[in-house]
Amino acid sequence: MIRITLALFAFAVALCAFIILRPGDDAQRAQAPEVTQDVEVTRAVADPLLAPPVAPETAAVAEPETTPVAAPAPRAIPQIATVDSSMQATTAAVLAGLGVQTGAEPLPAPASDEMRDATAGILSSITAMTGAPAPEITQRPTLDAIVVQALQEGQSDDYIDALINAAAASGDVAVPEILVTSDGRVDTAVLLADIVAQATVATGGQIDTAPAIDLDESAGVEVRIVQRADETVQARFYTVQSGDSLGAIAVKFFGDANRYTAIFEANRGTLSSPDRIRTGQRLVIPNQV
Repeated sequence: MIRITLALFAFAVALCAFIILRPGDDAQRAQAPEVTQDVEVTRAVADPLLAPPVAPETAAVAEPETTPVAAPAPRAIPQIATVDSSMQATTAAVLAGLGVQTGAEPLPAPASDEMRDATAGILSSITAMTGAPAPEITQRPTLDAIVVQALQEGQSDDYIDALINAAAASGDVAVPEILVTSDGRVDTAVLLADIVAQATVATGGQIDTAPAIDLDESAGVEVRIVQRADETVQARFYTVQSGDSLGAIAVKFFGDANRYTAIFEANRGTLSSPDRIRTGQRLVIPNQV
């Protein structure tokens, strides 16, 4: 019985030793990969929350080719020849040509007979040397002469406007400075209105000298109330509109084109002469003239 027990014990010890020291386990254990390590590495790459951000591929967008657009050149304002004469003198000359005397100082003569004779003598001498025919000497037309002839012919206001502006554009006639508009034309409407007004006065009639505009509704008019220590002052300004002349602005505010001098004197800093007004200029309009 004792021998059987010892034999079984020896067999059990031998079996345990065989299992523990079984050949090939170390080699297989050395060759086998670490499973848990592989799993962790795979998760580290596959997990979208842990993966490094990838910059999105963007297609290159070509900038559109643009052709530079040149700024429009400022419109040239025609230069009209002017004379340093008042509206009253021009109107008086027109009315005198129509047989109406206003008592105003007449316009100076455009050229003397002596100068015309001297010019004729020089041209005759040139003709004698060259044999070419002498050109005809014509007197330069005047604004009042053009208006008188047109009125005697019964021409319309539109016809007179076209006639005078054509003569002024070609340099054949000079006009008073206050009739030159901001866009380089002759303000014949102011001229004809003044002729009618002065003819009315010369024949004993009355004319209305009220302002021709409503300060609350007219374009370009700006009225400001300035409170001073001892008084309230109304300051008036006007932005020149296209087609305005200084004479027309005087009619708008004072009812008389001949009162333009008050506006001109109040704006000496911006106006070099009455024919230099330009569209968009802001003028001070005096309250009293």
